[in-house]
Amino acid sequence: MLKPIWRWRRPYFLLLAIVIGALVASCGPAEDEPKSVEVVDTPVPATEVAAATAVPVTPRATATPVPPATHTVTVASPLPSSTATATLTPSATSTVTPTGTQTRQPTNTPTDTLVPSPTITLISGAPPPVPKLPEGDYERLNILLLGTDDQPGRPSQRTDVIIIVSVNKTTATVNMLSLPRDLYVYVPNYSYQRINSAVYLGETDGFPGGGVALLKETIHHNLGIPIHGYARVNFDGFRTIIDAVEGIDMLVDCSLSDYRLKSPDLDPTEYDNWEWTTIDAGLHHMDGETALWYARSRVTTSDFDRNRRHQILLRGIWRRFDAASMWDRIPDLWDAFSDTIDTDLTLDQILSLVPIGIQLSPDMIESHFIGPDQVEFVQSPQGGSVLVLKPAAGQDILNRFYTPPTQNRLYQESPRVEILNRTGEEYLDLVAQERLAWEGFDPFISTRDDKEPLAETMIYDYTGVTKGGSLEVFQRVLDVSSENIVFQPDPDRTVDYLIILGEAYDACTYNPWEGWEQVN
Repeated sequence: MLKPIWRWRRPYFLLLAIVIGALVASCGPAEDEPKSVEVVDTPVPATEVAAATAVPVTPRATATPVPPATHTVTVASPLPSSTATATLTPSATSTVTPTGTQTRQPTNTPTDTLVPSPTITLISGAPPPVPKLPEGDYERLNILLLGTDDQPGRPSQRTDVIIIVSVNKTTATVNMLSLPRDLYVYVPNYSYQRINSAVYLGETDGFPGGGVALLKETIHHNLGIPIHGYARVNFDGFRTIIDAVEGIDMLVDCSLSDYRLKSPDLDPTEYDNWEWTTIDAGLHHMDGETALWYARSRVTTSDFDRNRRHQILLRGIWRRFDAASMWDRIPDLWDAFSDTIDTDLTLDQILSLVPIGIQLSPDMIESHFIGPDQVEFVQSPQGGSVLVLKPAAGQDILNRFYTPPTQNRLYQESPRVEILNRTGEEYLDLVAQERLAWEGFDPFISTRDDKEPLAETMIYDYTGVTKGGSLEVFQRVLDVSSENIVFQPDPDRTVDYLIILGEAYDACTYNPWEGWEQVN
């Protein structure tokens, strides 16, 4: 049996996660797609009530140039070793290869469906702060990864990517939470605003400690999460860093299509400089430019899906740095980071993460998102499309974010899971392995010789447990019907579950377009 596809064992892991994670967080909107910051210039008196009126939300037109009919472009898949190993073998950088097919829009372009928003009345004046999330018996370090869209000549200080990384020092685990930039919250001293305007307000009005201090206070006030440190960058250094590590291997579960500049040196205002690009599900080696495009695209998806892709990129970067050849280059790379990252983390805080990095493994890290299920789509008093956190659903995701993976029922079960690829497509077993790792499993790739294509995905359950637990998660994540579950209890089993991926396997079990018509 092969070892899992990746394993994080290095004491440097969390130090690099903070730094490189901030670089991923820097990936703001696609080129020339500005979105104005909604700002209230003066504090709102305590007697004023801000009401969000229920009206249909009309889709916004993107500012990305849409060229006339151009070539359909598919990014070529890399060709690494066909045998899964403990680390992914770097492959040839994905290239853009035009074909002769003429097209303007992707196959799954969302329709402009108008969705009426519910009536939301915000309480007058300053709302009471949300109670602090219970710490339990755990010692935590909560780090804010921020990305701004600052560019030469456009220093807007708009924070378009906000990820909270909670390091549980007691259990040696990590939880990540992505916050949508349009989350409508109470910004202390400024009434209700999009959360991504807090840094701008704090910087321009001289808030004590600056804009990040105001954002920290905003998060604590609205979510009950104390922030102990931050790392902030813009995206200018992102390409350089990815290229400095010779690119990253990305396991893509949902295909992505969008317009892309043929070269970063070309004028983005010229239509002929753009071409339609598609990255299909599978394994792709990305250079800095491709990774930046993948992280920033949202024309055919949504901000929610982009937040998910940011965390996919984080994991891809971490896998790359776990390659043994990378650690000798840390001093040089650290020098490169120092010019692009703004942080208030102290050396003692960073050193305290070293023992955790030694123990960390894939099933000890969890990804969480505030998504469509946790928010209401409404209009702000100023007329903008914003997101208001649902009380019950929002509290549930926050509680899960603060629960260490070691308390996860699936982690405690620790089933032995084998994945066999009979889809007829290379690398989809690696994608399935990655998806299950996100759920807290530690599956391995099968070495069985039976690779003939199979029509449907099958799951063989050798445990004898017919309800709940791991099996339900497998069905949800891999989209497997109950008819394709085979129960074969075996007390002498060497694995608990055998998952055979068939030709019908679709790695994209998310809805990348959910929320598109409301917030794009």
